[in-house]
Amino acid sequence: MADGSCKIARLEATLTEYQDPTKVDKIMKVDRSLAETKEVLHKTIEAVLARGEKLDELVDKSAELSASSKAFYKTAKKTNSCCAVM
Repeated sequence: MADGSCKIARLEATLTEYQDPTKVDKIMKVDRSLAETKEVLHKTIEAVLARGEKLDELVDKSAELSASSKAFYKTAKKTNSCCAVM
């Protein structure tokens, strides 16, 4: 014991544990957790915005398709009105 060769297992474990303060300090743990959550939220918001843009594009295409189908219907109705079978 006097020569310092005797090591205390618990002391070594504690010293090893405290070498990385992010594992021990509760505030640092919360801060790291908040940073990770913030990153996930940013990615989610970006995905929602991208999805919203795609939905806007689909709405525009749907409106164009609706207008085209109405024009087709009117043209077909005019074309078929002269050839009505009685």
